[in-house]
Amino acid sequence: MLFNLLLLYLVVYKTPRQFEVYAILIGNAAVTDFFACLASLLIQQRIVPVGTSLFYFSHGPCRIIGGEFCYLTYSFMLSCYTHSLYCLLFSFYFRYHVLKKPQFSATKLKLIIVAISLPSLFQFLALRRATLNIVKLCLQTMHSNLLFKAMLSEANDPVDKLIPILEKQSPQYNISGETISGHEDVFEWRLLTAIFHITLPITPVYIGILILRKRIIAMLSTDIMSEHTKRIHSQLLKAITYQAFLPGLFSLGVLSYTTGQLGFFHHPLLETFTIFSFGLLPTLSPLMSLHFITPYRWHVRSLFSGGAGKTLPITSDSLTKSVATTSTEVIYC
Repeated sequence: MLFNLLLLYLVVYKTPRQFEVYAILIGNAAVTDFFACLASLLIQQRIVPVGTSLFYFSHGPCRIIGGEFCYLTYSFMLSCYTHSLYCLLFSFYFRYHVLKKPQFSATKLKLIIVAISLPSLFQFLALRRATLNIVKLCLQTMHSNLLFKAMLSEANDPVDKLIPILEKQSPQYNISGETISGHEDVFEWRLLTAIFHITLPITPVYIGILILRKRIIAMLSTDIMSEHTKRIHSQLLKAITYQAFLPGLFSLGVLSYTTGQLGFFHHPLLETFTIFSFGLLPTLSPLMSLHFITPYRWHVRSLFSGGAGKTLPITSDSLTKSVATTSTEVIYC
């Protein structure tokens, strides 16, 4: 979470002019990953699939407000994860695009990000019931306690329905003092739609990333680039190679959840691992940017070495390149 804040600070205050458009993507990722990490910290959750039911054991600060708030935070966190996944795929396409054509304008890139966020927004709404009633209740009250109840009402199945199911099907769980939320039936259409949106896209997204990576490698191996440019672009190749592993970490969470929901295997470590593996994506992603993007790496090193006030050196050769080449050479070095 702290790395995302550091990255966001660098995007806002330390981004070179040649890098401003691509920095929109980095900033979007930093904000999304920050809120995903914050939500994960608030819930500290275990996902317990039992039969056709799904339970969430929350152990984080969200318990102070209640299970409904924990569930709402969980739903928001999942939306952040899927948005990050789609943005990661688009970042590969962006890098492929700028090697062939001029980069997108800032306005066009922002509109693309908004469009990418729509599936995750619909997923969030699908995980919440009676959204229209919630909005109406929020508009009808100004009292803070009632407002919270309005926001959280009917967010998940009532606890008095969930506990008997859990006690009957999994009596080995000690639920005394636990903050529990969840769903009585995962085949309820809203929940099933959200589950499919979380679990199914990982494979096509990963395939898309591998295809784009292969095409980027092919373009970098052509003879139309100078040795100097190829050397600089080799850092781009290294960056995307490491980033290509991130969706694989997300898929581990999908696999652990599916293993439990289908009844193949149940264990507290497996139930905890689902959320943990999801959280690796927003945790590691900013580290990739801080390390592989030259201006940010330079400022981080300067910050820890006491030279934060120095100016990032950029060669005149970099400044005379075309828009696409300039942005890449300044970014990766």
